[in-house]
Amino acid sequence: MSNHRSRDKIAPFYLVNNMKITFKYDLEKEYTNLWCGLGSLNRPDELPKLAQEIVDLGIELHDKEKIMKFFNDKMEAKNIDIKQKLRELKSGWLSIAGEAENRLKKLFNTDIDLGDVTAYLTVSRRCGYNPKERLFFVSVNRDEPNSTIIHEILHFYTHNLYEQKFLDAGLSYEDFNDYKEALTFILNTDFHDLLGGEIDKGYEKQKDLRIWLENKWPSCKNIGELTKMAMEKLSH
Repeated sequence: MSNHRSRDKIAPFYLVNNMKITFKYDLEKEYTNLWCGLGSLNRPDELPKLAQEIVDLGIELHDKEKIMKFFNDKMEAKNIDIKQKLRELKSGWLSIAGEAENRLKKLFNTDIDLGDVTAYLTVSRRCGYNPKERLFFVSVNRDEPNSTIIHEILHFYTHNLYEQKFLDAGLSYEDFNDYKEALTFILNTDFHDLLGGEIDKGYEKQKDLRIWLENKWPSCKNIGELTKMAMEKLSH
């Protein structure tokens, strides 16, 4: 887009065990992330803050050109050095990446290879993800971006290993969504030392299931078994 200032799209990758993450900024992906938030099952009645701001400005949510300009202006107003921010994200993640992936593989009892994963920087506080395209978003506003990264990678593992099992058992995608969001309690119990003191609070929608899972966890410590118990609970 000629009326937008060119921004950084160069992002070196690194390899941690089997998982390769590339950190990028791409203005078009801001539009993608906006629509990830609009399609959320977790807060379906709540318009994302920036989406509300866009609507208040009289911009149609399908007007990609104007929305991209809106996000470009937002990023410029923050006066963020995107190349430096990407370097900081990479450096911060590298400091815990090996340990984080090893813990995830142990908890899920898997050696699954997630392959190439892309983390896009976003000016939005609400960060979406797409497990099929293996991409997720990290907000420039987060004090502890590693919390977002582990949260989304946890989702990727859960999708890869259990989404189809839920559907094959006759449960709905919404049941699976509730489970994978409730499961993020595990960031507080098993990854707290990697998150700089940040607490993953989850969503109100899955609060009861989250508490139930967390109460089961000390005597279980096996995500496969925990998943079976959750599927049984959700089937009734």
